Amino acid sequence: MNVSIDLAILELVCSRLCHNMVGPVGAATNGIELLRDISGNQNEDILDMTDESARTAWRRLEFFRVAFGHGGGRSGWSEAELAGLAAGMLRDTRVSLNWPASGSEISITGRGGKLILNMVFLIAEAMPRGGEVKVVVRADADVLNIAITGNGTGAMLNERILSTVRGRVPPDDLDSRVILAHLACLQAVATDTDIRWDFSQDQVQANMKLPQPEMADA
Repeated sequence: MNVSIDLAILELVCSRLCHNMVGPVGAATNGIELLRDISGNQNEDILDMTDESARTAWRRLEFFRVAFGHGGGRSGWSEAELAGLAAGMLRDTRVSLNWPASGSEISITGRGGKLILNMVFLIAEAMPRGGEVKVVVRADADVLNIAITGNGTGAMLNERILSTVRGRVPPDDLDSRVILAHLACLQAVATDTDIRWDFSQDQVQANMKLPQPEMADA
């Protein structure tokens, strides 16, 4: 099934990505300016700050490139590659990642991989006080069963984001706060993925059934 995204949606995605990048890139810029103004033993600390901020920006860009951009459109991603990207994205946040290897040589098709990363991101954002996101992938015939669980104090998916990811928010009502949830909805449609949400105190879970027809042909 073909899924089209108009220019306005692409602009909203870009706006959201820029919002996430402004912090680390701004810190790097400030560090460079300080280097111009002072000298001495403090330089080493400033260089460390600049280097870490630049690395944070790079890790986020790599994640965004695969999850939301054309860079994730290749034939498939291994579980380890996706886990590495997710870990890099969450490294400098209050949310940790627990993604145990399934032990299977699974190649997840490009759009399926994008959807998984986007769901990890959405659930991590539903944990304002931090916590842990756990991802479990199990291959079953021609379907990947994926459970993404966020555990943390106050973990809860915003009702508008939940409505958006379920396709219940018209495109005219979208804004930068829910655009990635809308993109997840489009990704789910494009990959024929069934997503079921479960909620309990301090826990958000998405259970996904991602068809992988090439697994049955292997």
